Amino acid sequence: MFERRSDLTKFLAVADAGKILTAADRLAITQPALSRVVARLEEQFGGQLFERIPTGVRLTELGATAADLARRILEEIEIAESTIRDLVRGRSGRIRITASPVWMQAVLPAAITEFRDACPGIELKLRTANVSEGLRRLEEGESDLHCGGIDALEPLPPWLKRETPLKVTWGVVAHRDHPLHQAEVALPALADCPWIDYDGIPPAGLRNGNGRPSLATVLDELHAVTRRRVATVIGAGATGLFLLGTGPYLSWLPLPFLEAIAAPALKPLPIDFAKHRYRTGIVWRRSAESLAAFRTLQEMVRAAAARQAG
Repeated sequence: MFERRSDLTKFLAVADAGKILTAADRLAITQPALSRVVARLEEQFGGQLFERIPTGVRLTELGATAADLARRILEEIEIAESTIRDLVRGRSGRIRITASPVWMQAVLPAAITEFRDACPGIELKLRTANVSEGLRRLEEGESDLHCGGIDALEPLPPWLKRETPLKVTWGVVAHRDHPLHQAEVALPALADCPWIDYDGIPPAGLRNGNGRPSLATVLDELHAVTRRRVATVIGAGATGLFLLGTGPYLSWLPLPFLEAIAAPALKPLPIDFAKHRYRTGIVWRRSAESLAAFRTLQEMVRAAAARQAG
């Protein structure tokens, strides 16, 4: 019944004018053409929309109800179109972001501050997540962008896209006041400390195709060298960085980003063990690329990451 927007507009023009000829002149169409539109609508609605009076036409009870509904429909269509235009042009909308703990503290603050100035109408939803959780949320449509920990050759579904422009070195990290900073580090001493794991368990079917091992692999390397196993490994997300500053913990993190983390103050241990260089970057849903605000945010995240990677 309300299928053609143009028919509803013409119907309301007749209702407002009270005369078919006057409405036809305003619409720049012929009177017979407008009469056919009214007749078609009456057939669709199953009743008479107008009754003739000496001065023209007026709405029947059915016509008055149809006119009220038609105005609401056209108003909702205008609101929807305006919302879509604003979303595409970057004036409104929402972008959902996940990021590894280090990226969340070292990279995103600068990018988000810049983005808020450029796109104040866009709502940002942030969540700290390791790469496993970030990819899961992307695949299930719960996120638009994940930052950090992305392997260059890891297989991804076709609706996701990645960039890995940054080459960063990972190494063993501790709080700047950690006892191991006070003397030459012996590898067996690493096994005596509790470790914090940010990687988590990778999703089934995913692999570290570019050579970046997981922390579990690093600890296996430590065992192979020292014949000692780390007694405590704590799986942590956003709280992991906080824990590093509260006790004798060690972790394995991207070294170039450490200086941008205000608290806790972290330092790499002066050892070559477990240093690995690999590419990292961002991964996103291809469907988000059509939104101007999303492309703007991408550029700002890229620039902030490049600055921190040095």
